[in-house]
Amino acid sequence: MIKKFSLEDHTSALADYLPNGRLFEAKGISDSNFRQLLRGLSGELFNAQGYLKTLDEEYIPDLTNLFLDEWEQALGIPDECFSGTGSNDDRRRGILVKLAALGVQTAQEFEDLGELFGVDVNVSPGIEAASFALSFPIIFSNSPADSRHIIVVDFPIPVGGFFIYNFPISFGESSQFILKCLFSKLRPANCKIIFRNI
Repeated sequence: MIKKFSLEDHTSALADYLPNGRLFEAKGISDSNFRQLLRGLSGELFNAQGYLKTLDEEYIPDLTNLFLDEWEQALGIPDECFSGTGSNDDRRRGILVKLAALGVQTAQEFEDLGELFGVDVNVSPGIEAASFALSFPIIFSNSPADSRHIIVVDFPIPVGGFFIYNFPISFGESSQFILKCLFSKLRPANCKIIFRNI
C-alpha cells in the first residue's frame, strides 16, 4: 500500500537531500525563495505519487473502476458470454468470472466455476453418464468409445431460467445463459457437452 504524503512532506524530503551549510541554509525557511523553488519541484513528485497511489488502488480487478476497459480488453470482453455493459459491479463480476475460468480443465475445476454462481454443478464424462441413458431421453452415443468425448453437466436450473439459490455472484436472469456459455467455451475441442437439469 502506497502512503500518500503532502506537498510539504515532499518539499522537506527534497530539502533533506541537500547538504547543510550557508549555501543551502534557506532550504528550511518556509517563505524563502529557495524553499519556494523546492516546493515547486516537489509538486511533480506529489503528482507522481498520487498517480502511483491511484494505480495501486485500482489495478486489482475486483476493486477497479478506472481500469474496467483495460481488464475487459485483456480478457476478450465483450464476447458471446459477457456483453461488457451494465454497472461497474456487473462489469467487475464478468472480469472476475473470466479470470476464474482461465485454465479450467478438470471436472473439479468446472464444478468450482459453477460454485462461483452458488450452483452445485456435477460434471461427469459421458461414459459414466451413459449408464443412466435408459432413464433419460437423450442418447449420448451409439458406442461406449464415443461416450468418452462427451461431458455431461447436471445442474439445478429451473425452466424459468433463474437460479434457486442465493449465491455470491449474481447475474440476474442471464445467469443460466452465462454459465452454459462458459462451459461450452471451456470444453475441450474434441468433446461435446450436454446439459441436464436435475
